[in-house]
Amino acid sequence: MAILGEMRKRNIFKVSLAYAIVSWLIVQVANIILPVFNAPHWIMQVLVFALILLFPITILLSWAYELTPDGIRATADVDRTQSITVQTGKKLNHVVIILLALGVVFFVFDNYVFHTVVEPDPDVAYRQSVAIIPFTNGSVGEKDNGFLAYGTHDELLKRLAKIAALRIISRTSVLESVGTTKNLEEIGEELEVGSILEGTVQRADDQIRIDARLVDARSGEQIWADTFHRELTAANFYAIQSDILMSIADTLEADLHDDELERIDEVPTENLAALEAYFSGNKLLQERTAASLRASIAEFERATQLDAQFAEAWAGIAEAWITLHEYDANADPLRVRRKASSATIWAVTLDPDLPQALAVLGWHSLLHNYDWTGAERAFRDALQIDRSNINALHWYSHLLAWQGKSEDAVAAARLGLAADPLSRLTKTNFNDILLDTRRWDDAARVADEILDDGPLVTLMGNQWIGDLRARRAVNAAAMLHTWAAASGRDTEAATELGELIVRAIIEGEPVDLSNDLVERAGILAMAPEVYAALGDAENTIEALQRASRTGVGLRSLLSMKINPSYDFIRDDSRFVVLLEEVGLSE
Repeated sequence: MAILGEMRKRNIFKVSLAYAIVSWLIVQVANIILPVFNAPHWIMQVLVFALILLFPITILLSWAYELTPDGIRATADVDRTQSITVQTGKKLNHVVIILLALGVVFFVFDNYVFHTVVEPDPDVAYRQSVAIIPFTNGSVGEKDNGFLAYGTHDELLKRLAKIAALRIISRTSVLESVGTTKNLEEIGEELEVGSILEGTVQRADDQIRIDARLVDARSGEQIWADTFHRELTAANFYAIQSDILMSIADTLEADLHDDELERIDEVPTENLAALEAYFSGNKLLQERTAASLRASIAEFERATQLDAQFAEAWAGIAEAWITLHEYDANADPLRVRRKASSATIWAVTLDPDLPQALAVLGWHSLLHNYDWTGAERAFRDALQIDRSNINALHWYSHLLAWQGKSEDAVAAARLGLAADPLSRLTKTNFNDILLDTRRWDDAARVADEILDDGPLVTLMGNQWIGDLRARRAVNAAAMLHTWAAASGRDTEAATELGELIVRAIIEGEPVDLSNDLVERAGILAMAPEVYAALGDAENTIEALQRASRTGVGLRSLLSMKINPSYDFIRDDSRFVVLLEEVGLSE
């Protein structure tokens, strides 16, 4: 306590308070003045660091020296009977009060007098919503250069999406709107964008030329255009993307932050052959069939063999493996998990800020490790960098739905729709979330809208399970048969299973679902929910336990917390243990 008393005598506390107030005022004033002179960002950092560094020096000086009528003298040399620290303390009280008053005045003026709320210009915001039309391959006689046109489109999409000031429509919706007789104005209206970017890519030997132009979607008038002609190298290819992006950002008055500028200038690989293999793999990945996914893995692996540091290619491998089990019933779940894990680790290690890698890390963490906290953190990190990343929005919406956060899940799914409004897969994801949040009628309407444009196996599979959860037996049986026919499954087995479902749910008859019928109908992944709908507790528990052991993260397993099909076994101790195993216990 003696030291505290000595500190009070030497006015250490009052000096500290005065220093803190003065430092705050200096920072606030600098925050206003520095941008006026376009001062670099590091100036503020140096100023704050200097103020922090000077604080202990100020306190030491206050301890070691004292203000006397004869000037500043070392405290040890001052006769205690002649000390005027009491008077100095009173003066410091006045100084602190004045500084506090100045702080309050500055705060009021800054926030309520000089501060004006600038409403965003609706015309600017409209122009800053952009659709990028696939670039035309203008290479005459060059057989294998379509990848350059595809890659230009793909890279511009990914890089523009990382600019927070812009709203970028995703690839799938743009592809849905082109290849028709629609003009640019009609495409802009359908996608609800104000600007459209289009162009042509030409290769001649070792040279590349990209012609790009930005068009006002309402008037069809060109608002920017340029031509880029350089030697064809991977570094030059990325440099052209950066030049195009900077021009577009400037034309659309989109402010860029320092981290956005860094990401725009990134060069993921300097190996042109690796870049070609990556673009080929990415194109195959988007087709979403068993054959295309396996082919995409081969292309991505070729890219990593050519450049082992190519993080985007590793992220592609991981996404393809994780997605494969949804489209290939013969995929070995343990091999899928092992391959996806290895590729994911490589991707995030090579580039911790790559949105594709972070999104796939989140999905892998959830499906294969049941790490809900880690998965959510990865999804949030991905969306912090690229707020319209479709994978992150899709997968995050599922995580939220399975945790019982219905409103948040629907909101995330709607953000996906806003970024990719015409995509049938995005609409299917929205249908999934509506089913998971028990909005049966809304889900059925969305499903009907999607199926009006043709069959979609993924949607049909999800919808008949949703009807099963809602105990709409007739609807479930009908969609089950449609799904089986569309996916090449045994329709006779599907009809037989549908009849069992109707008898069990509507007529209340006890039924027995044989293992043979499960195999013939090809519903092993859905078996827990089917057993549950039939009221078979033992087989439901056994099927869930089997799913948990595979570690693939089946929807039937991860939806246990919110799935009404399992309500009749929620008090079963084995079900409680299962919830704990997958991280869903309260």
